[in-house]
Formats: sequence, structure tokens, C-alpha cells
Amino acid sequence: MSDKQIHDHVLTFVAAGHETAQNTLSWTLYLLSQHPHVRAKLLAELQTVLAGRTPTLDDLPALPYLESVINEAWRFYPPAWRQARMALEDFELDGYHIPAGTIAILSQWVVHNLPDIWGDPENFRPERWDKQQGQQIPQGAYFPFGLGPRICIGMPFAQLETKLLLATILQRYVPQLAPGARIVFQPLVTLRPRYGMPMRLEANDTLIPVAQEV
Repeated sequence: MSDKQIHDHVLTFVAAGHETAQNTLSWTLYLLSQHPHVRAKLLAELQTVLAGRTPTLDDLPALPYLESVINEAWRFYPPAWRQARMALEDFELDGYHIPAGTIAILSQWVVHNLPDIWGDPENFRPERWDKQQGQQIPQGAYFPFGLGPRICIGMPFAQLETKLLLATILQRYVPQLAPGARIVFQPLVTLRPRYGMPMRLEANDTLIPVAQEV
């Protein structure tokens, strides 16, 4: 690649990872504030595994419910709510002829809320992602960052960043939606809260103390 291509790829990676992580944290904290039983279950996992210390990359495999909560938040409020692709050649799809050059728009927001696939899409239920007891999700039914060779380049960065940040925040604070907050969607390139996400972070008194080195 040329120097300009490398420069442009790096900027895209940082911008995409930053914005998706920001939106994920905003919507996930909002959902946790509205579902205290989910928050309590997640906090119990964090305290059992981390006992108050800062999470690292090596801790993530031992935090399956954390991953389930974020996956469900992405189903509820996908970072990208729709995407478009151009057909490079003619093809047939479910009885329809799609000529080359056609722009096809796919909406994560729509597919992630289809009752035929999810059963109860209106319910925020991280347990659906449990690898042992969760529901079977058809291929292509879940694509918060897109699918295929053009999947979002910032996805791995966003996944890692949001898990570590959320685990760190929740061990220290209980997120509560600020009184009078207006939660309105702003569906631009990403799905943002139009008026921000004003949260009140209350001290978490249930935090297990960690012995400090002297």
C-alpha cells in the first residue's frame, strides 16, 4: 500500500473503533440502568472473577456474561443500523432478479428485531447468547458490524475496548439514568443518542476490596 493508503486505513480504524465503542457504552449503560437484575448478575460475575482489580485481556474468556450483555446491547442498539451494498453482477434472490449495479440496503435494526428469528426481540435478555443454553441464531441474522469481507475494520478494537471499559466502570460505579433525560435516536451513519446519554454514576458500595501493595 502507498503511504496515503496506510494513513487512511489507520484513521478509519481509529475513528470507527472510537465511535462504535462510544455508542456501545452509552446504550449499554442505559440498558443496564433499566434492567437492574441484569446489572446485578453481571456485577456478580465481575466481582467473582476480578475481585475489584482492573481487567486485562487475559480475563475476558472468564467473563462470558459480560460478552453476552454487550452482544445483546448490540442486538438492541446496533452501532451501525443499516448498510448498503452494490451488486457487481446479476443474481437471483428468493425469486427476485437483481441486476448488476443495484444498491441493496440491509438494516441491522430490522433484522435484529424480527420475532421469527429472536422470539422475544423486545426483551433485553443477554441469556439468549449463552453458548450452552442460548437460542440458535441463524447465520446472517446478527451483524452489528456487517458481514463478509467488508465487515467493519474497527470491530475487534471496539469489542476489546468496550469489554475492558465496561468491566472497569461497573466495578466502581452503578449507572443511573439522569432524571429528565431525553432518550431519542439519531440514526446517522451510526445509531447515536440525539441528546447524549446523561448518566449519574453512583459509587458501588458492594465492591470487594483489593489488598494494596505497600
